[in-house]
Formats: sequence, C-alpha cells, structure tokens
Amino acid sequence: MTTTTPGPSALRGAVGTAHTRIEGRDKVTGAARYAGEIPYPELAHGWLVLSTVARGRILDVETGPILAMPGVLTVLHHGNAPRLHTDYIGMLGVPPDPTSAVFQDDRVPFAGWPVALVVAETPEVAREAAEALVVTYEREPHDTELVAGHPGAYAADGHMPAETEKGDLEARLADSAFVVDEEYTTPEEQHSMMEPHAATARWDGGRLEVVDSNQGAGWVQSELATMFSLDASAVRVRSEHIGGGFGSKGLRAHQVSAVMAATALQRPVRVVLTRRQTFSLGGYRSPTAQRVRLGAAPDGRLLALEHRSLNQTSTVYEFVEPSAGVARVMYDAEAHRTANHVVRLDVPSPTWMRAPGEAPGSFAVEVALDELAARAGLDPIDLRLRNEPEVGPVSGLPFSSRNLAACFHEGARRFGWADRDPRPGVRRDGRWLLGTGTAA
Repeated sequence: MTTTTPGPSALRGAVGTAHTRIEGRDKVTGAARYAGEIPYPELAHGWLVLSTVARGRILDVETGPILAMPGVLTVLHHGNAPRLHTDYIGMLGVPPDPTSAVFQDDRVPFAGWPVALVVAETPEVAREAAEALVVTYEREPHDTELVAGHPGAYAADGHMPAETEKGDLEARLADSAFVVDEEYTTPEEQHSMMEPHAATARWDGGRLEVVDSNQGAGWVQSELATMFSLDASAVRVRSEHIGGGFGSKGLRAHQVSAVMAATALQRPVRVVLTRRQTFSLGGYRSPTAQRVRLGAAPDGRLLALEHRSLNQTSTVYEFVEPSAGVARVMYDAEAHRTANHVVRLDVPSPTWMRAPGEAPGSFAVEVALDELAARAGLDPIDLRLRNEPEVGPVSGLPFSSRNLAACFHEGARRFGWADRDPRPGVRRDGRWLLGTGTAA
C-alpha cells in the first residue's frame, strides 16, 4: 500500500479554493434522505407523550381506551416497558442522562418528561391517540427558577476543575485604582436545528439497526448496546445525513423508545420529535448568572480577576456549563479566582451547545473589560493587549500557539479602529444605530 502525503503547496491550495461538497447536489435537489424520510415495509410510528406537571409521580396511565382505537398497536409506559441497564459510564466519561432511559419508574422530574409512547400504523393515528391518552399525576412542589445566590448551588467539576485560585484576590482588589464588580445573565438557548430528532429502529436477523440523525454513530451505538444489554456487534447505527445538531444529537429518548417498540412489536418503528418536544428532550444551553470582578492599576494592568458562574441542571442529571473556564486562559492578573457552580432544579437536562461555556463566559468577561476600559479611560484593544498572558494565567503552562495580539492588530487596521468615534449612539444609518466594538 502506498500513502502519499500532500505537500505544503497542496495544503495551502485547499484554503480559499471552492470545493464541491460530496453530498451537496443530493441536498439541494431533495435527493438526500434524512432519518425521518427513509421508507420501510410495515413501518409503525411512535408518538411520545410528555408530562404536564413540573414534578410529581404518575398514578395511572389509562391505556384501555387508546388500545381500542383503530390502528393503535401498543402503548409503552413505566408499567410495561423493558428494564434498561443504566449503571455505567459512557464514552464521554459520564453516566447516561435518565431522560433518555425512558419509562423506568413513575417519577416525573420536570415538565416535558417522557411518560409514554403510543405506537400506531400511521403518524396521524399515533398523534391523535397520544393526545387522547389520560395520565393522572400526584403533583409535588417544584422549583424552576435560576437566581444568583440560590441556596442549592454547589461547585461542580464537569470536564474541568470547579474552582481555581491564585494569589490574594481581595488584597489586590483593595490595591486597585479601578474596580469593576458586575453581574451578568444569559438566557436559555435552544439548538433548533433545521432537521428534528428522528430515529427508526428495526430487527434484522437478530441484529438491531437504528437509522438515526446523530453527531456520533459510534457513540449512540455504544450507548444503545449497553442500555439494552446487547453485544456491540449486534447493533448498527446509521446516519446518512444530518440536518444540523450543534451538540444536541447524541443519545435521546426517541432512539431508546423506538428500540423498545421495535422489540415489542418485531417490526420497524419510527419516532420523530416535534419541535416542541425537542425543547425538553433535546437538551439546551443552560441560562447563566455570572459575576465578574476586575481590579486594575492606573495603567490598566490587571491586578485581580474573579469570574464566578452559576448554571442550572436537572434533578436527575448533572451538566456543567463551564463559563468560568474562559477567564482561566484569556487574560493575565496577579490574583485570579474562578468558579463553576450548578443548582439542581425541576427543569429538563441541559447539554452541549456550540462553544459550551466559552459562549456565555466570554460575553461576561469581555463586557466587564469594556466597562473597565471606560472607567480607566483606555482604548479597549490597548487594555486587552496590556493583559495578554505569556503563559496560561492559572496553569502556568506555555501555549501551543496564541495569535490573539496579532489578530487585534490586524483587525484594528482593517476596520479603521483608530479613526472610529468611540462614543455610543452618535452614528446612524437610517433608523439603525452604528457602533464599533471588540471582543476576543
């Protein structure tokens, strides 16, 4: 076998050159098949029923009238669903989110929790029957509001240490000529990809096949094999095309419930989430409550930097939005303190979303730096360059590469930064206010 490695000129030619996407023609002509569109003989359709209470217990699922409806094949719920193996650590180093391990007990930890799956001959009948299913609950008191200083908040590691500290922060703040102490909040964000979550499960000669829209076929295959106590070689997960995912398309309730139904009926079953259902079952970026404290010398050099972030997670699964991680690498300071905290609420489980932690975290840090620049009478870019670290501000480790200063210089040159009017609200284009700003 001969392997040819492209030279530097070939690699340079790949940048800035138009290339035809392999699947481009199929997508723009409508020939591409997505997970919810691929036909199968004897295909049945499942429709998830979600809880209407924020916290409580299921007292009764009235399946009798639903099973009597023409075209309805079965109703799965905690009273008749197969038991799943959930006591394991998955490929991402964490246990599975119980939201995906559907119908295992009678608890309801948040509104939108899956309580049943109605399976029918057509999606129309499945939806009608699911909307007619009567579920009786015992309601319990609930807490769904994320607030700064929540008494239930605690430090959580996630995929990085929960807290870091270097130097005497309070002493350096006291020594500072300029101090910023501000709180920032960011809202919940939904992935809202163009293609909803969809999966079709079927058994073929003792082998489980799942045709799915996901961001990691091997990941989903491993999780399904473990949950259903199957050998990995007996599970095949196929994803022809993905109409967007942004972090939400891993293992979810629709794949697991489809496998349950296909096993019970011994025929292919498809489950597609509605847009509304994705808001509770597809994950989301948690809202955050952040506090940033900066202390600077008269020349703008940071003496103290503190960044604390709080995000919500569900009562059944811990997910950390590591917003304070940004401050650990972006700017130098003599004293440094960061913390990622979470609070368990009666809400759906959050999950990965593009730039987890960095997106909300950089917003807070960069706005605080702009506040500091205004108070110190310094140019926002100059302030950032004066606090550019030579090594990791917290770790002390060298950077493998870091070109932020060069980007600031080149960006300022191209955008005419030196000639801008820094005053807010003075430039207009018709009814639009125009401003010039920067952030790393």
